[in-house]
Order: sequence, then C-alpha cells, then structure tokens
Amino acid sequence: MQKKIFDSHLHSKNSHDGRDSVDAICREAIRKGLSGIAVTDHCDIDAGRASCLAVLTALKPDIYEARQRYGERLHISLGIELGEIHHDNALAGEVSGDPDVDFVIGSLHCLRNARDFYYLDYDRIDMDALIDRYYDELLEMASVGDFDVVAHINYQVRYMSENARRRVDFSSHFDRLEPVLKKLAERGKGIEINTSSGSRDGEIVPSADVFRMFRASGGEVVAIGSDAHTAPRVGHRMTEAMAILRDAGFTRYAFFERRKPIFFGL
Repeated sequence: MQKKIFDSHLHSKNSHDGRDSVDAICREAIRKGLSGIAVTDHCDIDAGRASCLAVLTALKPDIYEARQRYGERLHISLGIELGEIHHDNALAGEVSGDPDVDFVIGSLHCLRNARDFYYLDYDRIDMDALIDRYYDELLEMASVGDFDVVAHINYQVRYMSENARRRVDFSSHFDRLEPVLKKLAERGKGIEINTSSGSRDGEIVPSADVFRMFRASGGEVVAIGSDAHTAPRVGHRMTEAMAILRDAGFTRYAFFERRKPIFFGL
C-alpha cells in the first residue's frame, strides 16, 4: 500500500456554508499534492426533500466537469454529508441511493427538536444530559442509516470548549459511546477523524481514545477529512490526523469510490 493523502470531507459553494467552487478546491488539492478528494456537500435531512435533492443537482455537473479537467491528476469522489439520517430514513435513503454518489458521510449536528450544537447556550444546558442524548441518537443513526462513515463524533466539543464555562469530560460518557462503535463495526461502517478546519483551527475529533475503542470493538474502516469550507483549508492537518490513527493502532485508512472503500497505508 502506498502512502497517499486523501481528504474525504470537503464543502463547496453548493453547501449553505461553503465558499469556493469545486474547481477551486481541485486546484488547491493538486497544488498541495493530494491524491484524491471527496466533495461532501451538506444535505440536512431536517431541511426537507427539495433542499437535499437541490444539493445533489448542483453538485453533480461540477464534479463531472472537474473529473474531465483534473481526473488524470486527482481522484475526485462525489460525496454527500447526510445530516440527521434517522430523522427521516426514507428520504436519507433516497439521497444515499443515488447511483452517482461515491461516498456518504453520516453526521449528527443537532438532536430532535433542537438547534445545531453551534447555536446552543451551554451555560443554560445540562451538558452531561446533552451528551447522553447525543450518544443515544448517534446509536439510532448507526443502527439504521445508509452511510459509509460517521463524521466528527463529539462534534459539539468544539462549541462546548469555546462557549461553556466548564469543559465536559467525554470519557465519563464512554459507556454510552461504546455501543455506537460496536454497532458501526458490526455493520462494517467506519468513523472519520476530522481535523476541524471549517474556517479556523479547532480540536481534531474524536480523540485517539475513541479510535482505540473503535478498533477494540472490531472497527476497521477509518477516513480522514479536513471538513474544509474554503479552498485554502483543503488537506489541512492530514499528517497530524494520520499520526493519531497510527497511535490508536490503525495501519491504513479508506477513501471511497462507488460506495466501496479503497485502503491506503498510514
């Protein structure tokens, strides 16, 4: 296995919070020497069918054009980040079942009847209870969703760290996380190491302890994503993420084409 760098979590201007074109993302990936990318624009299930399908409709021609222009220098996967799959599994399945989709990220940005973790006032919330609810919904998603990897487990740590007056010890809730990791391993699904570079440097999530738990649970599939929302952030902190995975006992990571993992050495 050759050591190559693949960034499997990127957002173009087809995402509501993305800035740059697929073309600009590809040019930056080539400039930085990446071997491949997956453009995984947001499809938030709670936003409804029309919104989700509109993202795919906009992304497809951009990907096809990029493949024609850069395909000899860069592997380009058409991905989608499906948010809150379990809130409407039928709609999520319609999106993930599109034959043109190479890679599906399952993500959990908000709980049922709640706002995105980004917007919560953590000084007014029982954060321990919130984390337990998060893991409960994550288990539900892990059990029923059609996806390839779960993105940024412990996503909310970014905002808890910045906005709360105290830091939550996620490890004290690992008894709720362990069933999630076991279910993912049982289903042959993976988890992502996310370098948290949407617009600024944040914590890489999840921690190495989570990857050790996943491996102990039988998990084999891990992917690496910068979560970049601008072209200059493409490929950010990839080597750092690789080192964390190696420290957790993994020797390879996955890049997806046609919903199948291709493995590369760490």
